[in-house]
Formats: sequence, structure tokens, C-alpha cells
Amino acid sequence: MQKNLRLTILVLSLLSVLLFVLIVGPEINGTIEAANGNGNSLKSEGKQGDAGSSQSAVSSGTQGEGAAAGGSAELPPNHVDSSKEPTDSAIDKDEGLKDVTDEILEPDVTFELKYDQYPLTYLYLAVLNNGAKIRSGPGGAEPVIRTAGQNEKLNYLETITNDGLWYHVTWNDKDQQKFGFVSADAVTKRVFQFNKMDLAVQKAEKAFAAGPLTYINNYHNLKGNAPKYKGKDQDNGGNRRSQSAPGYPNPADLSEFSYLGDGTLVRILSTGSEYTRVAQVKDEKVFFVPNQYVAMPAAVYQIGKAIIIDRENQNEAVFEKIGDQWRVISYTLATTGKVGTYHQPTPLGYYYAMEKRERFYYYEDGTTKIQGYAPYAVRFAGGAYVHGVPVNYKFASDGSRIDPGKIEYSKTLGTVPLSHKCVRNYTSHAKFLYDWYTPGNTIVIVIE
Repeated sequence: MQKNLRLTILVLSLLSVLLFVLIVGPEINGTIEAANGNGNSLKSEGKQGDAGSSQSAVSSGTQGEGAAAGGSAELPPNHVDSSKEPTDSAIDKDEGLKDVTDEILEPDVTFELKYDQYPLTYLYLAVLNNGAKIRSGPGGAEPVIRTAGQNEKLNYLETITNDGLWYHVTWNDKDQQKFGFVSADAVTKRVFQFNKMDLAVQKAEKAFAAGPLTYINNYHNLKGNAPKYKGKDQDNGGNRRSQSAPGYPNPADLSEFSYLGDGTLVRILSTGSEYTRVAQVKDEKVFFVPNQYVAMPAAVYQIGKAIIIDRENQNEAVFEKIGDQWRVISYTLATTGKVGTYHQPTPLGYYYAMEKRERFYYYEDGTTKIQGYAPYAVRFAGGAYVHGVPVNYKFASDGSRIDPGKIEYSKTLGTVPLSHKCVRNYTSHAKFLYDWYTPGNTIVIVIE
């Protein structure tokens, strides 16, 4: 009887297991299939993420929510349906690329921009020839999207080595950002040398801390013509006699000297009855300068504002001491002086910003006839100003001048040296500097 009881219990147990499998089994199966399906979905999203952007992962999630309701459910708040957007890489032929690099180095300076009307990447590209073909991909066989015109500036994204060197670039077309690729041979690479500029500003600040700063004062030779250097109007360093002062290494030998240009920033070491002993801020060289050429009392009461011009890259940055830290308050394109019969290169060095004028008038080359004016000018070296885009007068039949009005932009800004000696800016940026400038506190530094 016990034997029959054990057999009955075993049969009932088997029936219970069978009943459990029949009821619960399909649900387990469905759960496993769903898990497998989700795993495949994650894998496909991972592929999109490798080829595209982080937004593809967001859009995949959005599609999943829509699919749960047959793909027609309303999107949750703050979600964008990007299901129809391409998720492929901007570069289709990944296997052909040898290298993709980013050449933009984050500067160590602090930014607190007060003027930002024409933003540029810290490294950008200038089209200096007749035009540069912009293609849809990095290769000579890729379709041409457009041709960038001469003097155009393109924002830089990355460098690609693929059948030569290519730059991934952006530009704006009717307020819409566009993308493409341009051969490195068709453009000139430019950079904002923020760190070098910052060091130059700190050097001036250290010079000020070491002793009183002032400047060489001989605008339009009003303090007297400097003597000729061994019968010539230029010294051994190529510095010009006009609007300069003689700087003697040894006042006992007046045959040897250097021309120190008007506006040159110097530190006063000592004063005498005939000469002031000074050190150039640029290189700390010591000279004895006749007293009439040295602005006295010392003109600089503080160094808190600095305009830095980069002749090599044809751009500039503006620094201001805010609190206890120098900050970049603007950076922009510039055009400096060239070599020519009526032109001079913008001189390298450290200068005092001597004055500002709402309009700086200039002559027609080779004459004393006023041809036009440059708006919002800050003078820093002889006849060299930082100013807006020049305006040439028009003339009526009776010879009277007609002002056509200020011009904001010139496409040659930031390309190659073109001016007579001055530094051209966007007119709006020149106005910004004009309003910002304070005498006794502002310097100009020209670097390469």
C-alpha cells in the first residue's frame, strides 16, 4: 500500500510540472525573445554611434518610443524626430583615410569678450589666390560644392590626410552654416597667437613694475629732425629717421646711434641735463636720448589695456586687466602696412597709444590733397593708427567733397599687408576700441 501511495505522489508531481510548463513557458519564451531583440537593437545603435554623432543615439531612443505605438505616437516634450536624417559619417570613405587630426590648440588665456561680431575659430584659413574649390569630401574626385572667392576666410574644423592634405571647413551662407573640404594647397593657414600675445602683455607689465614708462615723442618731427645716420635716413637696423629720435649707446660717441620711432615705449632709468637714459621695453636695450624727444613727466600711469597686432597672421587681439587677471576682450582680423613708395610696414615693437581721433584724414599718394578719412583712429607710432575701413571722398563738379558714409567691411581684412602703415579693422571694432581707449593706460604691441 505504501508502494501505491508513493507512485500516486510521483504521478501527481509530474502532472504539476507539466501544468507549470504549459502555463508559464510561453511567457518565458517571449521574455527571452524580447531580450534578444533589444540586444540586436543596441548593437545597431552602437554602429550608428560609431559612424555618426551623439544625436543619433538620442534619435534612436525617440524612434523606439514611437515604435511602441506603431510609429505614430506623439513625441515626448523636448524630443526631436530625426529619424529621416542621415547618420553616416561626414567622410564616407573611412577606409581610405590615413589620418584625421585637430590642429586647434586651446589657448591658456582667459576670455571675457566685449566685442564678438565676427567670430572665428582660433585657427582659420585665408583664400589668397583666385579661389579655392570646396568639395563634399576630402579628395580631388569628390564633387565641388562651391568655389571660395579670393580673400575669403574659412573656419577650420580638422585636418585630413587622404590623397594629399585636406581641411574640413565651415562657412556661413545666408545665416546657415555649411560644411565642406578644401585642399591645403589652395588656402593659407592663419592662427591667433594668444599665448604669445599674453606673454608680450606680461612683459610690458613687468617693465612698468620695474620703473616709470613713457614714450618717444616726435610726431611729424615737431621736436626736431633727428640727425642723419652716417649721411643716411636709415640706421643699420633699417629704422627710419623721420618721426624718430636718436638713441645713443654712449653719449660720448655721437656717430653711432639707433633711430627710436615716435611712440616707442621706454622705461626711464635716469635723467640728466641733456639726455634721458632709457631702456626699450621691446628688448631692454639701453640708450641715451636727447631730453626733448622723451615725453615727460612719464606718460604711463598704469598698464591695463593692450592692443596686440600680429603682422604675420594679419589679425589682432585686445587684452584688458580685469581684477588681477589679463583677459581677451576681443579678437579680429587686421590689415597692416606694406612696403612701397608711399607705404611702410607697420613697425614691430611696444608703443604707447598716444591719442584717438574720430576721423584720421589722409592724402592722395604723392600730393597734399585730402583723399579721404579713416574712422575711429587710435594713434600709436608716428602716423600709424588702428582704425576702421578707409573712406574715399567723392567730389562734386565744383570740387567740394562728398562723404559717402562709413564702410563697415573690406574683404581684404586679414589677408596680406596693404595699408600705408596703419592697422585696418572692421569699422565697428575700431569704434569699440575708440570708446574703450583711455590715455595713460593703453599700449599697442606689434608682433610676428
